[in-house]
Amino acid sequence: MNNQQGLMVSVLIITYKHENYIAEAIESIISQRTDFEFELVIGEDFSPDNTRKICEEYAKKYPEIVRLLPSERNYGPMGNYLRTLKACRGKYIALLEGDDYWCDNTKLQRQFDFLHNNPDFTICFTAVGIVDEMNLNRNDEYFFPAWTKDVYTIEDFIVSEMNIIPTPTIMFRNELPDPLPDFYVNTMVGDMGLELFEGDKGKAKLLEGKTAIYRNHSAGLSKTPENLAKAEDALMKLYRDFNEYSEYRYDKIFRKRFLENAKVKLIFGATGKKGLNRVRHYFKNIPAYFKYSDKLNLKEILYYHYVLFFPWLLKKKK
Repeated sequence: MNNQQGLMVSVLIITYKHENYIAEAIESIISQRTDFEFELVIGEDFSPDNTRKICEEYAKKYPEIVRLLPSERNYGPMGNYLRTLKACRGKYIALLEGDDYWCDNTKLQRQFDFLHNNPDFTICFTAVGIVDEMNLNRNDEYFFPAWTKDVYTIEDFIVSEMNIIPTPTIMFRNELPDPLPDFYVNTMVGDMGLELFEGDKGKAKLLEGKTAIYRNHSAGLSKTPENLAKAEDALMKLYRDFNEYSEYRYDKIFRKRFLENAKVKLIFGATGKKGLNRVRHYFKNIPAYFKYSDKLNLKEILYYHYVLFFPWLLKKKK
């Protein structure tokens, strides 16, 4: 990615059908107080509503800060993100989606200062507030994990069952591979891939406070079981591809993650399946369990067979 001398930070926004939210997102960036030059690069993805019009108004009002990328077709989430990422010229990049916003006008300065003064770190991020327009009455840990420390590594990213970093709070060094490998260009879990690339080069720091608001609303990606399963499959593919890309430097930790995934698919994936369907599920998923088991745990294997085929025996024992 190209860097323009003097330009320290690029803020990347991707937006589609966010007419009710995009102004608040842009305002939260424009209001940042910094002692360095930053730009806002907006990838507007050919929205059918007024999102583009609103972005054009801000680009006209703040031409020294806002760059609106031309869009004459819909690129889709990953395509739009990649073209916007390529256009970023700053030494560091901060991400924000058009339906979220920042709640701390010192966010960019604090994160820039940290990365500038700590060259062994490639990422910094913060906690995030939640605006739950769906009224799910879920605590924050439904959306993001409970952080137990303030320094994270690529190993943490791999083994975590949830994305450790809230995307609207992240800032990272603009040092991604150029060109980006095909497996990343074609994935649907770009945020996780980004963390792997950056985590391969340095550590991630959790800074104090909350700097952004994540908005959960009906127009966002639905967390249905089907969508979650697709995302998990895409994540495992990304992990396999990155494992090969990194010449298996993290193979041990990846295998641990693959084994845990195999266990979950084997047991919880059988929910609702009966008879031959459950048998087919077993033969489809048991090979992955054996593939990533470094040693056979007979007690565990026996337990899984009981759960899958003889659950009534377990109830009887209890």
